[in-house]
Amino acid sequence: MAPVTPTQPARRRFLGWDTVVGGAGLQLLQSALFFQSFGIYVVAWSEELGWSRAGISVGYALLTLVSGLLGPFHGMLLERFGVRRVILVGLVAWAGGMTLLASVTTLTGFYIAMLVTGVGLAFAGFLSITTAVVPWFMRRRSTALALMSVGISLGGLLVPLVASLVVDVGWRTTLLASGGVVLLAGLPLSVLMRRSPEAYGQLPDGGPAEAARLADRSPVRPVRESRFDHTLQEALKTRAFWQLGVGHASALLVVSSVTVHLVAHVSDGLGFSLQRAAFAVALVTVISAAGHIIGGTLGDRIDKRILTGTAMVAHGTSLLVLAWMPGWSAVVTFAVLHGLAWGVRGPLMGSLRADYFGASHFGSIMGASMLVFMIGQLIGPVLVGTLADVLGDYRVGFTVLAGVAMLASLSFWTLQPPPPPTRPPKRHRVDDARAVTPTRPDA
Repeated sequence: MAPVTPTQPARRRFLGWDTVVGGAGLQLLQSALFFQSFGIYVVAWSEELGWSRAGISVGYALLTLVSGLLGPFHGMLLERFGVRRVILVGLVAWAGGMTLLASVTTLTGFYIAMLVTGVGLAFAGFLSITTAVVPWFMRRRSTALALMSVGISLGGLLVPLVASLVVDVGWRTTLLASGGVVLLAGLPLSVLMRRSPEAYGQLPDGGPAEAARLADRSPVRPVRESRFDHTLQEALKTRAFWQLGVGHASALLVVSSVTVHLVAHVSDGLGFSLQRAAFAVALVTVISAAGHIIGGTLGDRIDKRILTGTAMVAHGTSLLVLAWMPGWSAVVTFAVLHGLAWGVRGPLMGSLRADYFGASHFGSIMGASMLVFMIGQLIGPVLVGTLADVLGDYRVGFTVLAGVAMLASLSFWTLQPPPPPTRPPKRHRVDDARAVTPTRPDA
């Protein structure tokens, strides 16, 4: 009788890429149905309801404010209840907020609807998605976050479709339909947002759990085991936490202002049609998709600080072009520079924090960071909208943004990794008769 050869158990495919796909899909929905399309609604609300650009910008600021204020609580919910449950709550709140927006007639009602929408977008958005993806990757973390962010760019391609719907069937019907799409498409995508790889017997970047046990016996420790993950309290004590927050706030000051006011500037200020202004938004997001791939690939190989600082210079240059150069060629030049800068820099924000503070408490650290960088999201759109109402165009506002972006490059170029957290040695009782001694390093 031939000897029986033991069969190896089937190796389960790596599930981390499912989370990337789910995150990209959720980002696509948010980009297409709200963030990149918001400028379309700004024009529609101004024309039909007579609201000022500054008044509408306040609503966007309220949405940002609630997202930022929820940050620490949001991070706690993610660690306690898991990403999937939080995202499900967010999708329901987001759809409800879009339904409320479809029925507004006053600024007060608009502000209430934006607050509800803000809660939904926060719980189903960036913090939840990034928290889901980060634990699944180490060596390819920047690449994974970049691919996840491609959803933002793909969503921008649908902005001309949203603009056509607003023109053909009205903004109220478009918002109602968007709320339905949020539920129909978002709920299946949420299923892909899984817990950490250890819960599935896998390791970051793939591999069976057995590899982890073998690595524990090896004198060469894997990268994740060779460093300390900071708690939120420990991260708050570092300079890197606050310096990253300032740089990120400056970047979002630029991005949020462009999101709110680009369509209005291209249509009203430069005299192009609403559909062509929507095409400018789509062009930005197409270019940013290439930037995501470039930033993710380079971010896993060279210093992320160089990439992010250079991207901020490109942001500033693009805004000067948009503000002071005439014609469609200026819009295209802006779209290329701004899109590349946004694409390269965006995924590296989360990747830098994970590199510096670890993945164990990423949700709470990122949630607390939102209290810092939301300041840029709050100030930018309102400042630029107010200057446009007072001065009659966006030139001065965009020039101010350019200056902030240029200065913010220094925040990234001078960034230094935080030192390992200082912790007292763990101690244990040997027995009632012996003194307590420090825990051995290899215990």
